[in-house]
Amino acid sequence: MNRWINRFLLVAGAMIPCVAAASSLPAITGKWQCTPQNEVPQEQSWVTYDFKSDGTMTSQEWVRYQEEQQTQLEFNLFIDYRYIANDADYMLKPVKLSREIIADPNNSNPFDYAARRDLTGYRIFFKPILQGDNEALFDMWYHITPNKHFQMQCKRQGVV
Repeated sequence: MNRWINRFLLVAGAMIPCVAAASSLPAITGKWQCTPQNEVPQEQSWVTYDFKSDGTMTSQEWVRYQEEQQTQLEFNLFIDYRYIANDADYMLKPVKLSREIIADPNNSNPFDYAARRDLTGYRIFFKPILQGDNEALFDMWYHITPNKHFQMQCKRQGVV
């Protein structure tokens, strides 16, 4: 069970942004649907990031952990961020967190006070690597583990 909580903190931390000038992220302003580039067999997940030109971003993450075809934990996580430019990278800082537990048959309670406090202390750095106008790879890493990167494959939503 602790493995899910640790993974939750890692995955949830992946979604964290600080204040930027309106022109800081012109290429990625808008809503992006993302999935982890390296999937884990026991985990299903997706994230939406909605970057706004005022230096804020909202995210929604859905995660389901399974063992032996049984759901062990499923939740939605909603995080509001602020982001700032940091050279060619960006720093994401969480400012508000809410969650919805869909299934938690083992009462693992991954959203207790300590977990939420730890999550809001995270800083995430990321570098968007555009792959055309509507696709991108978000290369991301935590401030506490700068050499351990993870990638999200993303597609812009709502493009006509």
